[in-house]
Amino acid sequence: MASLNKDLFYVDLGKKIRAVREERKLTQEALASLLSITRTSVTNIEKGRQKMFLHTFLEITQVLGVSLDVLMPSTKYSSSLEDVLKEKLDQKELDWVQETINEIKRS
Repeated sequence: MASLNKDLFYVDLGKKIRAVREERKLTQEALASLLSITRTSVTNIEKGRQKMFLHTFLEITQVLGVSLDVLMPSTKYSSSLEDVLKEKLDQKELDWVQETINEIKRS
């Protein structure tokens, strides 16, 4: 069984939080104020750089008016090479990697 890649998990969680915040037309400053945390903390949470306590996560869901499952990442995270590449590269770079692998297989 693959181990959980916590970094990718928190990055995806942060992206979901940001998407809902923006959908609700809240600034990072406004969300921070509602949560009694700093705007920098909101920025770091949204970028996946800051892990949060469970009660903070619950407060975020309440402030944003969504259920836990809306924000929870829905995919499994492993530390496979494919996952790392997808996180670090854009589509053009991923296509190049795939083409290179295919060329090596044909050799």
